[in-house]
Amino acid sequence: MRERHVVSTQENQASVLDTTRQGIVLAIIAMAAFSSGDAVVKHVAQTYPLPQLLWVRYIILSVFVISMALYKAGPTGLKKVAQANNLPLQIFRSVFLLGEAFLFTLSFKLLPIADVHAIVAVAPIVVTALSALWLKELVGIRRWSAVLVGFAGVMIILRPGFEGFNELFLLPLLAASAFAVYQILLRISSRYDDGETSQFYTGVVPLICVTFLVPFFWVTPDLYGWLALIAGGIFISLGHFFLIFAFQYATPSAIQPFNYTLLVWATLFGWLFYDEFPDHWTIVGALVVVSSGLYTLYRERKRS
Repeated sequence: MRERHVVSTQENQASVLDTTRQGIVLAIIAMAAFSSGDAVVKHVAQTYPLPQLLWVRYIILSVFVISMALYKAGPTGLKKVAQANNLPLQIFRSVFLLGEAFLFTLSFKLLPIADVHAIVAVAPIVVTALSALWLKELVGIRRWSAVLVGFAGVMIILRPGFEGFNELFLLPLLAASAFAVYQILLRISSRYDDGETSQFYTGVVPLICVTFLVPFFWVTPDLYGWLALIAGGIFISLGHFFLIFAFQYATPSAIQPFNYTLLVWATLFGWLFYDEFPDHWTIVGALVVVSSGLYTLYRERKRS
């Protein structure tokens, strides 16, 4: 009996690890999509107002989600997807996402892509802390130490009180904090609704909100402008799609270190398309932040 119990325990552990790996793969795909969308958004944000960019993005996301539901089960499937078990949480999460999207888009408009992502890289560290405080996940002293090291890395990038300090860097820091809270809300909402329902409200609720704003900011695009706006919306929508389903398979503290792949792509795209490259202090700070996140991943694997 004891041997059978040991085998069963090992099988359960293996199943948890396999599920976690699936979530990690989905998260990496999400980061690749996000970084592609960010590169496009930085370009179109120089010409078109932020509400217009977000309006196109959420139209694409909503069309994608509704089409998937109709394809799977017709009108009945769409009705099922729209039936949230915790509607107030879904609405709040989606409205919060809209505010976070404004912060990110404005950051990309005003700052180099790599610099923004170097600061935003602190989001996984914040998620680890919030997972312990809000979700009551077990986070030991070593991972708490990694959280503190991650914040030290952000301070190296920001350099408050020094000549190189740029007040605009506080904008992506606020965006990173909002992104961390959003991911915690995703994890909480996954307790009540599946990924398709969360995806539905992720697109529809912000679309309704921003539709009231866009007539006051509209700039009619040319053909190239439409293509760029649509491409940015598709990439960002795919990022949210994969991220939502990643949280169906793994905990936030397991997924977050892989968000750092976003920094690699952001640096590459910034260099290729905008001739931007972070300064040495930003690189040092980013390495500190990433190292703390990788250590967090190591502790997560060891705990599993």
